Amino acid sequence: MAALLCAQLSSLRISARAPKPFAAAKSLGSVANGIAAAPRPTLAVQRQQQQQPASLALEVVCADGPRGMKLKTRKSAAKRYKLTGSGKVMVRRAGKQHLNEKQSRKTKRNLSKMVTASDSHKNLIRGCLPYAKIK
Repeated sequence: MAALLCAQLSSLRISARAPKPFAAAKSLGSVANGIAAAPRPTLAVQRQQQQQPASLALEVVCADGPRGMKLKTRKSAAKRYKLTGSGKVMVRRAGKQHLNEKQSRKTKRNLSKMVTASDSHKNLIRGCLPYAKIK
């Protein structure tokens, strides 16, 4: 594979003259509205890529296999959810952030405990924590 790539790269011809960095403006200006025509900058690299033959297309294979890129863990989700050894997801209960004066001690104490996440919530958490073994 490497020998084939070296052979293809050595057969490339590089022209001595560089392409022009600016293209001529086409009807940008108008005497009636007072807009002056200005040259549009174009990338010389784009022009060179269009002229190259299609046989030089390279295939990049990632080190982690055909899947492509590694998936990223959402760190905010990793801090909010805890996984048990059996694969359950534990979530904090809602309703204990503020306006707690009207709640009884027992209610506030029970809101402090973590509960298992619902099945619909688990599917969302699975997307945020791709490498967690959620059951």
